[in-house]
Amino acid sequence: MIPVGVFSLTFTPINPLPCAGPHPKALSGRVVSAIWWIFAVLLLACYFANFNSVLNAKSKHISITSFEELANQDVIDYGTIENGSTMLFFKNSNNPVYRRIHQHMERKKSYVSTMQEGVRLTQEGNFAFIGEAVSLDLAVARYCKLTRAKELISMRSYSIAAPLGSPLVKNLTIAILQLSESGELTHLREKWWASSCIGSDEAHTSEVLNPHDLRGLFLLLGLGLGIGLLLALLELLSRARNRAKDGKKSCCSVLTSELNRRFGSGAEGTEQENSDINKA
Repeated sequence: MIPVGVFSLTFTPINPLPCAGPHPKALSGRVVSAIWWIFAVLLLACYFANFNSVLNAKSKHISITSFEELANQDVIDYGTIENGSTMLFFKNSNNPVYRRIHQHMERKKSYVSTMQEGVRLTQEGNFAFIGEAVSLDLAVARYCKLTRAKELISMRSYSIAAPLGSPLVKNLTIAILQLSESGELTHLREKWWASSCIGSDEAHTSEVLNPHDLRGLFLLLGLGLGIGLLLALLELLSRARNRAKDGKKSCCSVLTSELNRRFGSGAEGTEQENSDINKA
């Protein structure tokens, strides 16, 4: 999108519309006026085209925040690891929503063999991968285009197995408690699960029209103004040469008086020009 301040550039005294005021008669003025209005029209066209694409993208985007919303839509396909613990949970669940999700995956055969395959399909679009929250958080931290829904089901904890009556149970319990109380477990989670995405906020706003996207238009405007300025200078030199020839004066003096008349010393230049005409 373009800041509103950019459109203040279009409100200028240059107005080539009929019956709207004096029009430039010189070729340089016409070139500047034409380039300016081409720039303004193209700028507005780019703005409205980008605005339309943003609206279409928002209308096609589906935000899913729960398993019920996932089950009630048919735009995005979804699946989980075949014969995994997540698939068995949906298969053996008595919840009607979870049963519908399992029936959909069975009907579509949308299972994947590995988590890497599920992440790849999700990155390609129109696919939602269902898995364990810890693994999904790690995938989201590594791949900036992914996001995880907030809803969690069937919370389970990881455990360390040891033989019955083994002294390792007590030692492991004490060690884990010490790591938890010292904050080491939190540090390890932040270290390995921290997001490695740099500039992820900019990636989400890639559809926004930025000033550097319009550098071609501003280059066109600069070239047009430069050509208009060059034509104005050539017209001024030609006019000064003709006046110098008619008044039998040097071209430099006529050009200097013309510049003084146009830029700051208008009254003095006019009086000098009148006196030169009277003498002639």
